[in-house]
Amino acid sequence: MMKRSVLLSTVLLLIFSLAAANLMAQEGRNGKEKNNPPFLITGNLPHLTKLLMQEWNNSQLNLSDEQKSNLLVVRKETIAGAQKIGQEIAPLEKQVAEEIFRGETPEALQSIVQAIAKLKAEATMLHLRCIYSTRRILDGYQLEILRNM
Repeated sequence: MMKRSVLLSTVLLLIFSLAAANLMAQEGRNGKEKNNPPFLITGNLPHLTKLLMQEWNNSQLNLSDEQKSNLLVVRKETIAGAQKIGQEIAPLEKQVAEEIFRGETPEALQSIVQAIAKLKAEATMLHLRCIYSTRRILDGYQLEILRNM
């Protein structure tokens, strides 16, 4: 009976170890981490400046040089801020994943999870400011065209 218990424990430990290794390997290929957006809300908020860049010379949008200049500033600031926050989030997420598989309790990881949540909220606010600023640069007609794309 004891041998069976030891064998079962060993098999379970092996399965957990393989699962942990698989999760860590899924972070990316060749040492690169996956490019996860740092936002709390993903998929429901548009990336307006990205869409505008794709439609930069669309004759229907008819973006003025001043609008283009202002949109580039908003895009540059947003991307720089999101990348900075993403670089802060990635090691924290990795730390949580590593420590939970080492046996750390969820309670012990709570402060790190809260730090991640705070950073993701900050990134989401950055995204919201980007949308707001972009909407203020465009006129009503341009916004309507953008909504229909």
